[in-house]
Amino acid sequence: MKKIKALMINHPVASCVLIFPFVFIATFALFSLFFEIILPFIFSIWLTGFIYSLITQSGTNRSNNINIWRFRNFN
Repeated sequence: MKKIKALMINHPVASCVLIFPFVFIATFALFSLFFEIILPFIFSIWLTGFIYSLITQSGTNRSNNINIWRFRNFN
């Protein structure tokens, strides 16, 4: 391990070039997971609640006690 550390200290550019592809693949996978699965899932939950409240509640007479899709402030 000390030899690898010394080699990396002596050749920082080569070390970064070797590390970069692995870090890029990990970062790309995490962003793909977030933008293709997690973000659409969260948006779908929000949109479902929005459409539900539009269908079940009327105009200005909305009852916030039934709204299960928003967080409440319990102060």
